[in-house]
Amino acid sequence: MQQPILGYWEARGYAEPLRMLLTHLGVAFEDRLYHFGPAPDFNRLEWINVKETLGMEFPNLPYFIDENIKLSETLAIYEYICAKYNPSYLGNTIVEKAYVSMITGVLRDLNSQVSNACYPKEAAALIPRALESQRPVIARLVKYLEGKTFLVGDHPTYVDFLLYEILDKLDAIDASYLAGISPWFVAYKRHIRSLAHVEEFISRPSKSHLFHGPMAGWSG
Repeated sequence: MQQPILGYWEARGYAEPLRMLLTHLGVAFEDRLYHFGPAPDFNRLEWINVKETLGMEFPNLPYFIDENIKLSETLAIYEYICAKYNPSYLGNTIVEKAYVSMITGVLRDLNSQVSNACYPKEAAALIPRALESQRPVIARLVKYLEGKTFLVGDHPTYVDFLLYEILDKLDAIDASYLAGISPWFVAYKRHIRSLAHVEEFISRPSKSHLFHGPMAGWSG
């Protein structure tokens, strides 16, 4: 049986939590990386030249190909991976599933606000403002997580991997930022790293070590 393929740019971006989730679930997959062209244009020809040859209805990055199933759109990929390999990672009850969807929206908004500030050339000036603007959202996360080990229920769901990646990015931007809001984040990251194969994933040699592409004002 052919391994599934996860396709994305040579960066962490939207794909890193998917890579971590697949590794944690014990799924062997091909991590197919597309490279940007050289500065100053950083063209996307390596992807553009193949995107219409993959047989996808809506070709985009990231994508996930599993035999004859060819998916784009990050949320659809999360749902497919969890449904196939461990449905509990979507939530075990109708309430858990609703909370997974709700928190996905919160985390995607948080990630977008921070990431958008990282791309312009003036990122050094924009990032502190973005972090300050997101402080109330992160404080709400802390309040919501009081007494919890995972974001939803008593077991991991895919949103835990999404949150871990966001926290790792925030720590890389400013190591004092999260600690200044709550010590809970240190314990949470340590707990996620203790899950099966996660430390193995984090410690692996990887070409996709930057949070953003090389054209970003801050890549990581």
